[in-house]
Amino acid sequence: MYESTNQLRWGILGCGDVAEHKGGPPLYTVDGSTLTAVMRRDQEKVEAFARRHGTRRTYHTVEALLTDDEINAIYIATPPYLHCEQTILAAQAGKHVLCEKPMGMNVAECRQMIDACREHNVTLMIAYYRPFFPNVVKMKQLMEEGAIGEVVLARVNHTASYDPSHHEWGAWRTNPRISGGGVLMDLGSHRIDLLLYLLGDVASACGYAETVCFDYPVDDSAVFTLRFENGTHAVANLNWSVGVSVDEVEVYGTKGSLRCNPLNSGNLTLQTKEKSESFDQKPLPYTHTGLIEDFVNHVRTGAPIRCSGEQGLKTNTIIADIYENRRS
Repeated sequence: MYESTNQLRWGILGCGDVAEHKGGPPLYTVDGSTLTAVMRRDQEKVEAFARRHGTRRTYHTVEALLTDDEINAIYIATPPYLHCEQTILAAQAGKHVLCEKPMGMNVAECRQMIDACREHNVTLMIAYYRPFFPNVVKMKQLMEEGAIGEVVLARVNHTASYDPSHHEWGAWRTNPRISGGGVLMDLGSHRIDLLLYLLGDVASACGYAETVCFDYPVDDSAVFTLRFENGTHAVANLNWSVGVSVDEVEVYGTKGSLRCNPLNSGNLTLQTKEKSESFDQKPLPYTHTGLIEDFVNHVRTGAPIRCSGEQGLKTNTIIADIYENRRS
């Protein structure tokens, strides 16, 4: 499901904060990828974005962007409630799609997105970028080499003092009709995908996603456990209402442990009975750099992408199971 090409020519659909700082720059800094056009309904803002990122072509409607024949790929950087509709429109226009996370508002939307892209023979990738971080790649390599023996447990802990409703650019995260959920959808989706990368497919999930501190109608705290098909367990905590920021992943095995904090730079530590060894990985220039490199390689060679629509569906399915546990 790919076209043989030497260049991805991108259009950005949604020129907000994520496209500004994370997803936009890699579209024109990665070899084999160029930014051709951008779309936002606000004329002044879209033209300012285009100037900052070195592209002259701007559009004010989704339809106009998708009729640009020079573009062969669309980066969807809009809030989650638009992902399904816009992915289907892009697929119908014959464009490859990189869609921001979470993939869709629910499992049914994810399946519609997969079906549309398959029907129109275009690739769908979901923007779960953490498995491309050098620290995480090294962690996966050490696990596969048996550095910590048989893996039995993983732990994810991500906390911050953050109230999205206080930020104009982030307030949509606390509106369930736009976001689909709170911290579990926003941050938890990234960590679930990361655990899938490290440990494989999940057999069962249970946990809680609730509003513990704030008064908005989405969860600000989520704790959950996963049991993987290979028998490994994982525990995770995500929180918007803790005064200390932590972003760490730990994996434990029969011979030792791997600890990574923070994910994109700094120390990765291997601890066994015999030694303690640190690996200092150079961070990626942008969070989405690895995603775009993977997409370029896919369209040039046909190699599978790491986070396909099918892979993104797995994360949404796990989130749905945790939310269902809360309701029951």
